[in-house]
Amino acid sequence: MKEKMMAFAQTLKEIWAYVKAFYLLKRDELRLRFAIFMANQLQKAKNKRFYVVPNAQDKLIWICNDDIKQMKKARRVRKLIDGKLRTFKVRMMPKNTTHQDVMRDCVYYTQARWNENNGITVEERNKRSQKWLQYLEKKRFDRMFGELKAK
Repeated sequence: MKEKMMAFAQTLKEIWAYVKAFYLLKRDELRLRFAIFMANQLQKAKNKRFYVVPNAQDKLIWICNDDIKQMKKARRVRKLIDGKLRTFKVRMMPKNTTHQDVMRDCVYYTQARWNENNGITVEERNKRSQKWLQYLEKKRFDRMFGELKAK
């Protein structure tokens, strides 16, 4: 009887993990759509190309070429190491990164100017969006079901 209860509890945990993963994936889809919407709105307001890229925590941010230039600049950061205050140069992006590298690796990019038609195509947008969502789903499933198998 105890083994059946344990098996039932394990089954419920797995069902809950699948339901949770489904809702988290829907949340990620909404976040992606919002990031694309914001990039389009900023492009209309500022007349610059915007890119939707993930940051280090896998959150989507929208940046333009001016932001890329700022991220390539080195900033001095002071840290306390072994009781001594040390200074390091830190860059958010490598200094040889170009806007074409960002365009190749981003999830979405807008057109460069109002009257130009050089934005991302619908097919490319769908392909990149699916690739991004599959990455998040795989990462989340590996983390969630790795914890279940470990227990």
